[in-house]
Amino acid sequence: MKRENKHSPFTNVPNRAEVISYTKGTQRPCCTADNFRIDLNDTPASAWNTSASHVFAASFHDAHPGCDRSLKTIFDAWVVHFNYLRQVYAKQQMVAHEEQARLYNRRLRTAHRHLGSYPSVVSMVQQLGPTGMSSDESEHDVGHGECIYHITRKTWRSAAITDALRVLDKLHLRMRYQEQWNATAGAWPHLRMPSSQVSNRKPLSGLPKNFYAQDYISSLTSEGLDDLLLQEDMPLDIPQAIAV
Repeated sequence: MKRENKHSPFTNVPNRAEVISYTKGTQRPCCTADNFRIDLNDTPASAWNTSASHVFAASFHDAHPGCDRSLKTIFDAWVVHFNYLRQVYAKQQMVAHEEQARLYNRRLRTAHRHLGSYPSVVSMVQQLGPTGMSSDESEHDVGHGECIYHITRKTWRSAAITDALRVLDKLHLRMRYQEQWNATAGAWPHLRMPSSQVSNRKPLSGLPKNFYAQDYISSLTSEGLDDLLLQEDMPLDIPQAIAV
């Protein structure tokens, strides 16, 4: 499933549209052994996951010709492991939601403190909400420094939004260090680094058009564009007075 280790996030989970379009009884499997994908938002008995279980059982049997277990036994063993993976995924999602809420609240506080010089920033953060924040994957070798958080990118968000949010993060650090690198009380700031990890969550709808990346908008069908419920653009330019 293309995870680097057991703590890595699940990044290849099919989205809801893919799952719905897959119909039980078709001749094609939902995935392949080389691109193995399971729907951790549903049970092992779903159409998608039943197909994936058969793909796993056949692949395992072929990769271990000396195995005397039947396909059914392998299938059943995989289902047990699948249920364990669902528990891991659920915990990861809970942590991700908590991190998004923390990030949202921090950015909103920072935005309010700079409302006078950056009038549109509070509305921008509020419209994105907690689910509009990028989630993180943590990486920390015990005894080797602070934890590093790799940002899971939302490809639907525009560069202007990303730039504005990064300015808020830098302003937060400036306030934490009182502009003289003297840290105020509180937990050590998270070190958030860009990464190639891409979020598989569906984009928010009903936002101003310039919140969305043009490439993403151009990739949509007319139906998908209607579902996005685009609103009028709002000012996102970062004032020179607070550019950092």
